[in-house]
Amino acid sequence: MPHEKEEIFPRDPNKTYSLMTIVDGDSFQVEHGPDDTLQSWPHLMVRELLLFLLVFVVILGVSLLFNAPLEEAANPLHSTNPAKAPWYFVGIQELVSYSAFLGGIVAPVLIVLSLLLLPYIDRNPKGVGVWFSPDRKIATLLFTLFVIAMVVLILIGQFVRGPNWGLYWPWM
Repeated sequence: MPHEKEEIFPRDPNKTYSLMTIVDGDSFQVEHGPDDTLQSWPHLMVRELLLFLLVFVVILGVSLLFNAPLEEAANPLHSTNPAKAPWYFVGIQELVSYSAFLGGIVAPVLIVLSLLLLPYIDRNPKGVGVWFSPDRKIATLLFTLFVIAMVVLILIGQFVRGPNWGLYWPWM
């Protein structure tokens, strides 16, 4: 009897589906798995549980050590000056202060459309999943410029805008 390779994923005669993909070279054998596989239980699940517990303990410790006071109750007769959006929207509010149409309509629509179209525009698989890959210099540069622009707009809107949405240094 010739030596038969042990099947990791045995063939099921009742299986009504198959794994299909377009690959370069020889096709994969669905019935055989990779040689270096690990089961998700207990290996992955224990690691995720430990990470969850670590994050939970850190957040619990920070919440017990630092006070997060609320402001006074809202007074509809006297609104704050300037009325600011939460910090994660203050960058868009800063754009709206320059041009309502460009900052409030064009920029958000372009951002959402670019995110929706990104999988169809960037189809190059080289360097995907590698931090600062030399094959993806343009994508890394565009993403970095976008993040820097948003951080600058958030910082200006949060800390440099004062009464009547004028520019004031934080120490003024």
